[in-house]
Amino acid sequence: MKSFEFHLKTKVFFGKGEENRTGEIIKQFGINRVVIHYGLGSVVKSGLLDRVKKSLDKVGIHHAELGGAKPNPEIGLVRELLQLARTEKAELILAIGGGSAIDSAKLAAASYYHDGDPLDIPYRKHKPTKGLPTGVILTIAAAGSEMSNSAVVTEPDTKTKVGFNSPLNQPLFAIMNPELTYTVSPYQTAIGIVDMMMHTLERYFVPSDKLELADRFAESILKAIMEAAPVALAQPDDYDARSTLMIASSWAHNGLTSIGKPVQMPVHMMEHVVSGLYPEVPHGAGLAVLFPAWCLFYYQYDVAKFNQFARNVMDVHLNDPKENAREGILKLKRFFASLGMPLTLTALGIPNPDIDWMVDKLTNGGTRVVDHFVKPLDREAAKAIYASCR
Repeated sequence: MKSFEFHLKTKVFFGKGEENRTGEIIKQFGINRVVIHYGLGSVVKSGLLDRVKKSLDKVGIHHAELGGAKPNPEIGLVRELLQLARTEKAELILAIGGGSAIDSAKLAAASYYHDGDPLDIPYRKHKPTKGLPTGVILTIAAAGSEMSNSAVVTEPDTKTKVGFNSPLNQPLFAIMNPELTYTVSPYQTAIGIVDMMMHTLERYFVPSDKLELADRFAESILKAIMEAAPVALAQPDDYDARSTLMIASSWAHNGLTSIGKPVQMPVHMMEHVVSGLYPEVPHGAGLAVLFPAWCLFYYQYDVAKFNQFARNVMDVHLNDPKENAREGILKLKRFFASLGMPLTLTALGIPNPDIDWMVDKLTNGGTRVVDHFVKPLDREAAKAIYASCR
């Protein structure tokens, strides 16, 4: 096990009706001025935004708001949010929604004391040392951004998705009521299930010691998600299933499953290229296509770990380790299909993908190799994986 530092500052308020205590919760932190950021209108239609604002008004917290966050959040809206936060002299940015609103809030908050453009931060031109705090009211179990130290944003002009990790990105608090996810559509629920699984799976398939505690955390989270998923899809108002998914999405991406391990996210990098070029592609759906393809390319280089996954997570027990590893991958692929996920780029709505462009983007024109402890992901490997997803 590698040496590590682990600090989780996010305070979680979990349970029915917790969003109605938003003002009271924020007041606990001595905050009096808030900018609210949300998505494309569901929080307005559902009445959630009004309930939150009434809660803020009740305790005298000044608030302004900006909607418009959409899947694969864009830098233009981050700039608007940053300007509003400065104009309003905000002390906190409150994101209501999922990963898109949360990530936009994180980058705007991290940029608050920076004189340059917010893109300077993900492009490593500026390393922030302080920023505004963020808070979250979670409405979809998916990205895990409500407890993570990461954020991703899209630059439409260059069709690039970039991200950055920083302790500043960890929200001050997360309000989590599973009831708020009841109205999430089956497709969006399934996208979220894949996303949270992927945050666990990518951490899992890196080198581990024989008695790696993080792997046991990962296996338990994955099995819990796979048990809750069909229940939530069949019965959207099943509180227990929705609770499991909401908690799992957070714990899958807060660092727990990578304690003492290196972190590599090659499939996330590959998917960011796809949804950067084709922004209509939801991140989780892109991962559902790419991850099985990546596994079928890479399992031969790490049979022992893929065999462990097949046995401990997918409950596959063939005698031959290599055959077992492959069958575990195929069973995972069938699970994604059972959720209604696309399994090819064509099914994603990309019948003629520009694979050469994607390979060039991923590898910076062939000058970059994505790290992998057994076989680096170079141009040749990337092209083979992308092509197998047609």
